Amino acid sequence: MNDELFEHEPRVVVLGGTGFVGEAFAGFWVNSATRPSRYLLHRSRPEWLGSSGMELTDIDLNDTAQALNTLRGHDVLVSLLRPDGTGWYRDAMERLKPIFRQSGIPRCIYASSIDVYAGVKHPVVDEDTPPQPISPYETEHIAVESVMRDSFPEAIVLRLGAVFGRGGRNLVSLAQEMSRAQQWKVALRRSLYGARRMHLVSVETVARTLVQLSLERTRLGSQVVLVTDDHDPNNNFAFVQDRLAAAFGRSLPVGLTAPRSVLRLLLGLRGIPHGSIDRRFSNTKASDLGLPSEAFAERLEAYAEHLADELGGYAA
Repeated sequence: MNDELFEHEPRVVVLGGTGFVGEAFAGFWVNSATRPSRYLLHRSRPEWLGSSGMELTDIDLNDTAQALNTLRGHDVLVSLLRPDGTGWYRDAMERLKPIFRQSGIPRCIYASSIDVYAGVKHPVVDEDTPPQPISPYETEHIAVESVMRDSFPEAIVLRLGAVFGRGGRNLVSLAQEMSRAQQWKVALRRSLYGARRMHLVSVETVARTLVQLSLERTRLGSQVVLVTDDHDPNNNFAFVQDRLAAAFGRSLPVGLTAPRSVLRLLLGLRGIPHGSIDRRFSNTKASDLGLPSEAFAERLEAYAEHLADELGGYAA
């Protein structure tokens, strides 16, 4: 069998790329590819798309004939759509399954989530760990993963960590707290949650991974890949809080963290599975595939400084 899936630079079409991950993808794409990718717009058209250099096509996901005509002629579908737990995404992808099959697109890259492991009790999760979704959001991700595997000859499922970066929402509430909370409250949070793993991944790592897999001409086969910065020992609450404090010009007392039994109790009261306290997600496969890995601490510090600029620093 020929190891090459594409003889030319793949033609890429992006579905659901209007958020901050899609914006980062477009930014890296223009420096990596010789032709623009095509963005399919089914709800919104953010201003940044106008100067992104991407080809833009409005699409009605209920119009299967239009969808088929739009998808034909492309080599890779990158799906960045996110479920909301209501089932609309699963239903929409089920309707499009025959269209995907007829489109002739050989590769799909689907951005899923490590949230599908919410119920897993193992301390280390890798690609062979069976997912255990709990919420409707997580269950919908698993359902769409299955649709993509059934629809394309090569389906690459990327289970992403908690993505942070400009335009995203992860860490914003922590930054808002750092900008106005009293010292005792910040110190208490550190004491209670300092040891908790955060499972973060920078949007730069995610975007560069998407671009690299999109442009890869050799056959990769259908597979699952975990994309997190969890291999970095600093990917925990205390380190994130320290970086935010430095960006906001605050000095935090370094105290003892509460026993893990207390943290388990607190998370249980909030309805959050306590298995995530010490859980780590393996990056062995991503590393073996040669996928990008941005320096976690540097990206976190840069984002913390951005949030401090946006929120106006610490209001003492």
